[in-house]
Amino acid sequence: MAADPKDGGGAGGGPPSREIRVLETVEEIQDLRHQVLSHYDEFKKETVHKRNRLEDSLRYQLFRREANELESWLYEKLQAASDDSVAKDYTNLQAKIQKHQTFEAEVQTHYTVLLQLDESGGKMMHEQHFASEHIKKRLDELHRLWDLLRQKLGERHVRLEQARKLVEFMRQYEDMMYWIRDREAFLTSDDVGRDLEHVEAMQRKFEDFQKDMASQEKRVGDIEGLAGRLIGDNHPDKDLIDERRRTLRESWNRLRELSIRKQEKLFGAQEIQRFNR
Repeated sequence: MAADPKDGGGAGGGPPSREIRVLETVEEIQDLRHQVLSHYDEFKKETVHKRNRLEDSLRYQLFRREANELESWLYEKLQAASDDSVAKDYTNLQAKIQKHQTFEAEVQTHYTVLLQLDESGGKMMHEQHFASEHIKKRLDELHRLWDLLRQKLGERHVRLEQARKLVEFMRQYEDMMYWIRDREAFLTSDDVGRDLEHVEAMQRKFEDFQKDMASQEKRVGDIEGLAGRLIGDNHPDKDLIDERRRTLRESWNRLRELSIRKQEKLFGAQEIQRFNR
């Protein structure tokens, strides 16, 4: 028994069969072909657009991750560079200077990371990336932190150099003052000799002292010159330096006076011993 077309389906009451249109003219075939190609072009364009968006998103995520890592590193180094302990503690100064030099080298090495971010971020902004505004803000902030770190490193370098100069000045000052105190003990001694031979021996020792004192006078002038330069450079410890400079000059002038007195005593003792003979 044939199926009734009015039933709208095949055997078993299935879905109605789709009616296939038969293209009868060339125009109809060309029109359909045009529609198919048009849909395919739109599909390709959408696919390319989605792929580009995914690539842009991936590039941005990579940029963002590297920028965040650099920012964390910069904050860590800024905290280290802001340490003012060197201004209060001059122990192990040479080790601190070497550590700072290593610090500066590490910072300089990381500059390539910032340059790479500049390059990748600049390229995305030039291509009008969807996150261009945020990329610019991140680069501006990284450069601000970088400039601040360089500033802090420069300030720390200055503090270390000031500490080094002060330590060097104090070393020269203490050495000179030790020499002066040691010679004062000789000049203030009442021993001028028991006999002529002893007096003449003391006289020869005094002449050696005078030669030594003449050579040390240049050292005193050099130390005073160093102090003057540090004070002129507005060293943070300029008051202490000036006090030590004045103390050194006063001690040197006193040594000169003691030298003159010693010379007079030895001359007098020599005259007496010669007269007694």
